[in-house]
Amino acid sequence: MTARALISGLPLTLVLFLMLTSVATAQVRGNTVLTLSDAPDVNVLGITLSALGIQDGENSDLSGTVSAILEIDPEADQVLEFTLTSGDLTATDMNFSLLGGLIADVSISDVKATIVTFAEGPVDAETGQFEASLHQVTLNQGSISGTSIGGAVDEDFSQNSVSGTGSGIGTVSITRTAVVGNIVTYEILVVLPLEFSNPLQDGVEVLVDGTVQMEGSIEVPLDPYLGWTEMNGIAEAPFEGDHDGDGIPNGLLWALGYGANDRPKLFTPDLFATGQVDLIIDPGPNGTLAPITVEVSHDLEVWTQLDPFLILGFENPVPTGEVWPIVLLLSRDQNFIRLRAENP
Repeated sequence: MTARALISGLPLTLVLFLMLTSVATAQVRGNTVLTLSDAPDVNVLGITLSALGIQDGENSDLSGTVSAILEIDPEADQVLEFTLTSGDLTATDMNFSLLGGLIADVSISDVKATIVTFAEGPVDAETGQFEASLHQVTLNQGSISGTSIGGAVDEDFSQNSVSGTGSGIGTVSITRTAVVGNIVTYEILVVLPLEFSNPLQDGVEVLVDGTVQMEGSIEVPLDPYLGWTEMNGIAEAPFEGDHDGDGIPNGLLWALGYGANDRPKLFTPDLFATGQVDLIIDPGPNGTLAPITVEVSHDLEVWTQLDPFLILGFENPVPTGEVWPIVLLLSRDQNFIRLRAENP
């Protein structure tokens, strides 16, 4: 099915086709809360206080929960992206003494930390491995107090937070445990190695080394489009159909990140651009849920992908997760433009 919308008021006739095809592998995003596991030899930070070549080490137990977003290919049972959005971690207190307190006598207490991902966390789908350095731990509560050869030690993490990143390679693995209708349940296991340091004052340094292990579960739809129809009260509505007759196919609403009963104005012309016509397509509030391919034709017979450099962001297809307006920069010549979304 092809749905057509005509935009008038431009200094040219521009016909926009909304087209949907059926092919692609489903990739779905889901949110979940993971808990730091109590397995042996994990979630124990090795903390070392070092000064003048003399060291004292203590262990601190970590506990807490983190919120995460996973992008999963349920057809292959693989993770494509792992992003930590927030975390609430607690570390047990520690005491250090170098040379019986002559060089340093320091306590670290009441520590709480957050853990987040810088932007997004791509994962090697085949191995489940990711760059641990993309994920950052920040000590934002607690204190270090005591004395050292450099004088009094008094640092409040709520005033001056301390941050460090993961180190080396982390892993995320999923195990399918149940399928009920269109919903598949996975158990999740994430291993994130940490290693960073923080100077207290000249000649005195704290070294942190350990492994954070998180586990939990997540439910995602095997077919993300069908999951969307169920959540929107139009279960199994055809991808190419138009359940409410508003001229926008169901599949395009889904791919652009809208609800089934939303009435978006998909193409907003910018009439003030000299020498060109800008068309603005706004994704839904949470961004695109599937790639959107923009195609162009001069005769409605031969279609080619629009040059990515004519799309703000320089990507065609516009990827999943796009939250910014999709802006098409077109000449004033007559063109035919269509959007193509694929049914998973």
